[in-house]
Amino acid sequence: MKFKKMSHKSSITSIACLCLVLLLIFPPYILGSTTLGESTFPVEDESEIIWESVNATESWYIDVEFVRFTASKIYNETYDEKNYLFINYTLEFYHRYSWVPRYTNSFYMAYNKTLNFLNWSAEGFLNGNLFIFPTPINLTLIGEAVKREGFLNYSVIGQKLVLDYYGNNTRIEISINSSGLSTIIEKITNETTIYRWELNEEEIIIKVPFGSNYLMITIVSIISLVVITKKKIAYSKKH
Repeated sequence: MKFKKMSHKSSITSIACLCLVLLLIFPPYILGSTTLGESTFPVEDESEIIWESVNATESWYIDVEFVRFTASKIYNETYDEKNYLFINYTLEFYHRYSWVPRYTNSFYMAYNKTLNFLNWSAEGFLNGNLFIFPTPINLTLIGEAVKREGFLNYSVIGQKLVLDYYGNNTRIEISINSSGLSTIIEKITNETTIYRWELNEEEIIIKVPFGSNYLMITIVSIISLVVITKKKIAYSKKH
């Protein structure tokens, strides 16, 4: 009987080790980064990040539940004999139970760390919505890139960037973490929140290697191993 108990423990240990090995060999793909030349961006091609709407008072935004940013393409390109890291993106709003695209594979940013140069898309300098940033974070560089277009002024308060529209009592406050992600994007007019979006931390794990098949195979394998082990234990008890 003692030998059988040891066998049960060995089986359980074996299955635990096998599951650990599977997870080490095929880990879930966590949001990574892309470095091209001296420029680093906190996402990879086709990475998706989602913000959740937690407050809204303006009619259209009241019906927006989520905002999804997809880094559709990250690449190096030479412009005016200088090399830049370019980002294309897709922006979508989950509005009344469906995803509504705002931009699709559009220009988002050009960046060169050595030249201390940053250039935003219209979403940044017109609407003040800045979602992800080159790292390490340089809030002054970000603010100046937006201000350069002439629509917004800015101030820096701790790790928060405040973008002020000229003359209409509207501002956008953006809290940014060290990973280069906006954790909060809030638009305020006359001290009333128009919309407030908060980073959905659960959506940071966004891709699985080899497609969703890997995840299914791993789950099925673990379940099968558990079932087999239980059957062996039951058989040993009977004999």
